[in-house]
Amino acid sequence: MSVWLAPVLGLVGSFLGASLAPWLTAHLGWRRTRREAFNAAISALRTAQVARHFANAVPAHYVGGDTTAVEAFNQRLRERGIDRFVDSMHEAKVALAALEPFYKVSGDLDRWEITEPDADRMLAELLRQRRRLRLA
Repeated sequence: MSVWLAPVLGLVGSFLGASLAPWLTAHLGWRRTRREAFNAAISALRTAQVARHFANAVPAHYVGGDTTAVEAFNQRLRERGIDRFVDSMHEAKVALAALEPFYKVSGDLDRWEITEPDADRMLAELLRQRRRLRLA
């Protein structure tokens, strides 16, 4: 009896391994994609919050030059800061939308700006949910 048992068990093991390998690969890929989407959304939302507070009204002794040069420099800083903020806010909303197959954050993504209190709440919610999913 033991002569045929080892090959049969080997075949059964091979069959089970071959059956489970695609499922396991897909499942691990899905988990990795979900984790990356959470990380991208958290990072993009935090980046938008940081971009909200840009350099403004830099003192003349940092810039040097006359009053006109300092005013022109500060005007460029404001324009660049606003551009960065608007771009980073857009990227945050895109990252939050990309997260929706895995988790829909509570909040309105249809406005051009996510307010500071809403962003703080969303960040806390995303961090909590990511932590919870790691335990699963």
